[in-house]
Amino acid sequence: MFIKLSQAIHDDVDLSVRAVASQSIVLNVFATAEAVRKRHESQNVALEDIAALVATKAGQCGCAIEFGSRPTSDVVLHSKSE
Repeated sequence: MFIKLSQAIHDDVDLSVRAVASQSIVLNVFATAEAVRKRHESQNVALEDIAALVATKAGQCGCAIEFGSRPTSDVVLHSKSE
């Protein structure tokens, strides 16, 4: 399914990717996408949708990328016996 992301997210991803590309370092797709998602949390966009855009932009800039591991949730689950 195609998700249309806001111009603000596109601009943020573009700036983030270009900043990494200018430093000649490897871009972590999920870490970058999570940082963008947090800055635009009110838009309620899935991490995977932003990560796809990050990977595309990084490829267009010729930036080396790594996918690493997907960020884990900060939610801690407790059993009823605790």
